[in-house]
Amino acid sequence: MRLVIVRHADPEYSVDGLTESGHLEAKALAERFGSGYDGSITKIYTSPKGRARATAKYTEDILGMEAAVEDWTQELSYWFRLDQNARPGEGGMALWDMPGEFIRSFEPPLTIESQWEELEDMGKVRKNYVELCSMSDAFLARHGYVRENGRYRVERRNEDVIVVFCHGGFGLTWLSHLLQLPAPCVWSSFWMAPSSVTTVLFDIRSPEYATPRCLAVGDLSHLHKAGLTTVISKYEKPNSYGDYKRPSAIKANFW
Repeated sequence: MRLVIVRHADPEYSVDGLTESGHLEAKALAERFGSGYDGSITKIYTSPKGRARATAKYTEDILGMEAAVEDWTQELSYWFRLDQNARPGEGGMALWDMPGEFIRSFEPPLTIESQWEELEDMGKVRKNYVELCSMSDAFLARHGYVRENGRYRVERRNEDVIVVFCHGGFGLTWLSHLLQLPAPCVWSSFWMAPSSVTTVLFDIRSPEYATPRCLAVGDLSHLHKAGLTTVISKYEKPNSYGDYKRPSAIKANFW
C-alpha cells in the first residue's frame, strides 16, 4: 500500500481557500494524479478545511471520484503556538516553526521520549499528539494495517494508493508518527510546500508486518511539468529572522 500525503495548494488564508496560483497548482497536481504517475489511486480523503477541499476538488473531477472527509486531518492551528498574537500561516509562529538550531542543540540528541521533557512547549501538546497518533492508527487499521509499536501488522495486504489532502503542520506531524521519529526533528528537517506530494510505502519484508518507508517528501514535479514555480506567500511577514521573501511555511531564508 502507498499513502500519499498532499499539502493543499497555495492558500488564501483569509477565506480558507486558494490563491489564483493555488488553483493552477491544484490543477497541475490533478493532472499528475490523472496520468497514473503515482499508480492507480483507489481512495481519496480530505481535511474538512476549505483550502484542502478546494485542492482535492480538481483531483476528484479528473478521476471521477469523491473525497471522503476525515476531520482529524485538519490543520493543527488549535495546538499551542509560539506566537499567540497571530495564527500559523498568517504571520504567526506555530509550534512546528521552532528553529532547527535549537532542536539540534541537545546532547544527547532528542528522542521520541525525551522530546516531551527537554522541550517545555512539547509537553503542552503531548495529549494532542497522542490523539493524532490514535486517529492515524485507526485510519490505517481500516485499510488493513494495524500498528504494533513502530511497525504495522498486515491484516489485509493490498496495493491501494490512498491520497490524503491535508496541511503542512499536520502532514509533518503525521509523518513523525509514521516514521517513528521525534516530531521536532521532522518539523525542522523537512518542508511540505503547497501542493507537494509526500509518498509513504508500507514496505513488506515478511508476511506479518509492514514498515512505513518514505519514498519522497515534498515532491513538486507536477509544477515543473506545468511550467509553474514555487509562489512567494503574502502571508509570510517579516519576523525576528529577517525580512525574507519566502513561500508558505518557510520562516527564514529560502535561498
